[in-house]
Amino acid sequence: MKMSKAPRVGIGPARNRAKPIIVFVIAFLMVLGIVQMTSAQITRLLGTASGTPPTGTCADITAYGGSPANPDNRAALAAALNASSGSGRCVSFPPGQFTFAANLKFVLPNGSASITLTGAGADVTQLYWPAGGGLTIDYVGAESSVHLRNMSLTTGSVGLGSAVVLNQTNGNVGVADNALSDLFDITIRGADGYSQNDYWERAVEINQISNVNLVGLVISGPGGVAYSTKGIGVVVEGSTNNPAVVFNVTGATFDYLSKGIVYGQQVQGLTVSQSNFVGDDYGIYVPPDTSGLDQLTVTGSQFNCQTAGIYVGSSLSNTLFSANLFIVPNTGTGIHLQQAYLYSATGNSFNIGGPPGRTYPIGIEVGSTAGGGTITGNLFDNMRTAIVLDRASTGANVQSNEYSNYSTMVKNLGTGNTVGGGTP
Repeated sequence: MKMSKAPRVGIGPARNRAKPIIVFVIAFLMVLGIVQMTSAQITRLLGTASGTPPTGTCADITAYGGSPANPDNRAALAAALNASSGSGRCVSFPPGQFTFAANLKFVLPNGSASITLTGAGADVTQLYWPAGGGLTIDYVGAESSVHLRNMSLTTGSVGLGSAVVLNQTNGNVGVADNALSDLFDITIRGADGYSQNDYWERAVEINQISNVNLVGLVISGPGGVAYSTKGIGVVVEGSTNNPAVVFNVTGATFDYLSKGIVYGQQVQGLTVSQSNFVGDDYGIYVPPDTSGLDQLTVTGSQFNCQTAGIYVGSSLSNTLFSANLFIVPNTGTGIHLQQAYLYSATGNSFNIGGPPGRTYPIGIEVGSTAGGGTITGNLFDNMRTAIVLDRASTGANVQSNEYSNYSTMVKNLGTGNTVGGGTP
């Protein structure tokens, strides 16, 4: 359109007078269309950027009776989920605190199916259970998935219930490439604030489900003490028929909990990176007498835990700990490998969290039933004992670590261990 030529038309003879009007009308309509199109694009972009899904993607819970003024939003959420078209059920929550009187359980449809719940941001949108309860979502096969994003799940109770339970009800999924599930920018805490009095008994339970990403997850237990012994962050468990395989925890925070992550039975392939465990009794915990375990990788994370940053109490092969920071108090151990084997601890830093005690802190302890691993390139500062190789431990290779202000560098009580060769 050549708008610059319009003045040349002039008024002129009568036969030309209609031309500028037509040109003007066409130009006006074109500009109006462009403005309207641009406004629509801006609206969509602003909605996405603020955490609110574009119109038409998710059912808005407020259209189904959901409201911060509603004393129980369970019926509204169920109605919104059931109203979502197709197998991909999606519900969005605007800013506000939405109360739920009790647990809400939803069973995914058969075949390929998913649930997505999304808010306007952690703590901006809160799903609140005054007396515990939380969400329970039942999977029905390998093609089920769940996506929780941009919200907080809070409780007014003291150590009651689980905020999120993801549960596989199909007993014969087996080891398979399951559909990806994820929790993204989810905060789980007491309704009275971070590290206060209220807390969930368990924040997240994952039962017999594989392929789950936990990104930007924040879990806060009860405060008031330097180290908590109450509440559990994430529990992952599988079964013989349905081993739980492939979990990625990235950029997560586990504060003031009894245990940050519990690596349960029949689990394989947990990776934890760029995460923080502060004020916990245990950061990552593998219970004793647990079977079917393989592959644990922890990188670029920070620990300040009372008893152990990482504790492996059952036979767990293929473990890697690299480039982590352990602040070790005088009550505990940075890494305690009671039964791990084929392990590697490389490039970690162990610093004291207070005056040393008579026995602790210990940087790394290798238990009597562990074997076949390498400890190299680590920095130990002010440990009572940097490395302990317990009686009957075997196959440990300790090389080229750095020690400063130590009482004992390496206490080798086992047999078949190699200490030194470079710097011990």
